[in-house]
Amino acid sequence: MMLNQRLKHFRTSSGLTQQQVADVLGLDRSTYAYYESGKTTPDIKSVNKLLKIFNISYYELMEEPDPTTLTVSDPDAESDREDVDKIRIYDLSKMEKRLITYFRVLSPNQQKDLLESISPDAFEGRKKRRKSSEN
Repeated sequence: MMLNQRLKHFRTSSGLTQQQVADVLGLDRSTYAYYESGKTTPDIKSVNKLLKIFNISYYELMEEPDPTTLTVSDPDAESDREDVDKIRIYDLSKMEKRLITYFRVLSPNQQKDLLESISPDAFEGRKKRRKSSEN
């Protein structure tokens, strides 16, 4: 499967539209559509964001063997490396999908700040401030 086909596969498997992916990448929909049609290829910055959006590795996107993964010669043997099921965004609402796709492209510090700002403690603090300002 070619890169453009894999992009379409991961996008549709994630339940996202071309417009939604393009919005997160900061591109026009037509530019992203060119990626999926094979007319152009994404730059490295866009590739990195796509990996985060689809929650996949570079090797999954490029369909290359991961050099850090050991292979087992016995096909019936269990791999020594535990495969962790990655959470895809199939069954989420549109709003949840949008939140997650934007969250995945944030830096670790930005993710931390966002999570802290929406934590239950932060929410309770805002409610208390609102009540005290009303009195």
